[in-house]
Amino acid sequence: MTKKIESMLSVVLILFLLSMIQFPLNTVSADPAAMKIYIDPPSIVDPTLLPEQNFTVDVKIRDAANVGGPQFKVQWDSAILEGVSIELPTGHFMTPDSDTGNLWVLALSIYGGYAEYAVTYKNLTRAIEKGYAPKSGNGTLAKITLKVKDIGSSIIDLTDSIIGDIEANPLPHDAIDGYFKNSPPPPTAKIYVNPPKIFDPALVPCNNFDVNITIANATDVYSFQFKLSFDPSILNATDVVLGDFFPPTVTPLKEINNTAGYLTFSASLSSPEPPISGNGTLAIVTFHVEGLGASALTLSETELTDQLDEPLPHTTSNGSFNNIMMAKLYVEPPEIIDPTMLPPATFNITIMVDDVDSLYNYIFNLTYDTRVLTCWGAIICPDLSGIRPSGKFIVDDKVGYVWVNVTLDPPASPITTFTPLPLVNILFQVDSIGWTVLDLNSTSLTDSSGNPMPHEVGDGFFMTLIRDVAVVNVVPAQNMTYEGWPVNITITVRNEGNLSETFNVTAKYDGNAIGEVTVNDLAPGNETNVTITWITKGVQPCHYYNISAEADQVPYETDLTDNIFTDGQVKIRILGDINGDGKVNILDCIIAADAFGTSEGHPRWNPWADLNRDGTVNILDMIILAGRFGKSC
Repeated sequence: MTKKIESMLSVVLILFLLSMIQFPLNTVSADPAAMKIYIDPPSIVDPTLLPEQNFTVDVKIRDAANVGGPQFKVQWDSAILEGVSIELPTGHFMTPDSDTGNLWVLALSIYGGYAEYAVTYKNLTRAIEKGYAPKSGNGTLAKITLKVKDIGSSIIDLTDSIIGDIEANPLPHDAIDGYFKNSPPPPTAKIYVNPPKIFDPALVPCNNFDVNITIANATDVYSFQFKLSFDPSILNATDVVLGDFFPPTVTPLKEINNTAGYLTFSASLSSPEPPISGNGTLAIVTFHVEGLGASALTLSETELTDQLDEPLPHTTSNGSFNNIMMAKLYVEPPEIIDPTMLPPATFNITIMVDDVDSLYNYIFNLTYDTRVLTCWGAIICPDLSGIRPSGKFIVDDKVGYVWVNVTLDPPASPITTFTPLPLVNILFQVDSIGWTVLDLNSTSLTDSSGNPMPHEVGDGFFMTLIRDVAVVNVVPAQNMTYEGWPVNITITVRNEGNLSETFNVTAKYDGNAIGEVTVNDLAPGNETNVTITWITKGVQPCHYYNISAEADQVPYETDLTDNIFTDGQVKIRILGDINGDGKVNILDCIIAADAFGTSEGHPRWNPWADLNRDGTVNILDMIILAGRFGKSC
């Protein structure tokens, strides 16, 4: 017998002996009330799981203590799912593989809409004598295979669960359900303050008014909640009542805090009421005016859930209240971003006014970059009666400004409007590719009594540049690794615009973020590589994961289709699965024995056998291998 064969047999013997050791991999809770039976994975939300396809869930136990036997029933919606099989897994929680004959299976049955399970020991005395009863720790009780029958959702409901100790006393525990859904996500609903803008100088202190909290594009809503914040020095909420979206039989919960300036409101339907879709009013809020000024009406902590208590996607839109005049002078449109607008294209902008009472005179200066634009002139717009007022303007295209001064003398009339009104149209020609702010400055609004009118000013912006960043390649350093081992992911990004860009890039696995890196000052037309390391600790083994990268949108970027790139897969192996067949068994031990005692560079070196990644295959790796022996996908 050669020394090599003797060495291999010795190491295999060591591995066999080590595999008999019960390694304490999990910490058992000292509190029996912390024991749990649960569905794993707890949630399966996958629109690709179509009818006639199967999937498997495990029923597991966690933080078990002094268990003599478990029993449970699992139910699901038989219109959505159908039971296929229920099995005891390899390495069943209740007994080691060496004494499976002592396992007493009282119930292990599956039907169309439910499954039943009950397991204890045929010979409890023998189990206690051998030291594997009562059971404590964590493990898998059963594997259940289900077939998809239809599109929809279902609770995978753990009911009638009983855990007994060896004296047949019931043990306290929690039973945690699972959830399945293969329907596509519903359209995004919108919760908003309606009307969004309340501007009324007549709403002085001691007056009341109502606002609605409204929902649009709702799908299968079963409950909702929101918080509405306001300035308590301006407004106090006196009441909030249920709107027409939910039936009047619903009793909502509400809280009003006028000291802090907020209210909360929630409501939920009850069985057998069906969920509600469409548009409507969630709540009506009554406010009492306390003072003069402006107050934002801000929605936060909003929630929409369906009948299974799953969150529904939605957006929010806030409102505002103002009982003091605040005029607005602004450029419309506020942004013109068009890479096709090349020299000598022309365009117009309009100077607008809003929320003014008896506007008699307005003055403004609009500046721009003459390297990008040429101004060809301005036209003063008529007043509300259609009469064009007298005024003057100066265009200095050498310096780059348009100055306007208009007085609404008879036959024109002073302007009172609470909706946007055009004052002046200005014509520009594009001279070169670039960008410029259309800056409103030196503005003045005066009423018919000569009093200055406080006002807000909104500038404009023009750009004919292309801003476009793209991810063009994603390359994982290896397509297979052990759970917990790092994988370097090289990402190639390119600037396809004509302005240097700084932006963030995020690497992902199956849509989950791995890490982020910043690309600084990438010149137009250039590309560069960045590397992000994926630490695979906590990632479920025995799966191939799709690797992707996403570049954040840069300002004014319109083409987002190339910001995301997916390429390459990485399989996560069970630690110790040296040959990659999904099992840790004697074959892996033989391979490890062949590499035993080697380091990198040795002819028999095998990096997959170096389980602790210290550069040498030695007894430490064998201990790790023994501790994983018998695991499989």
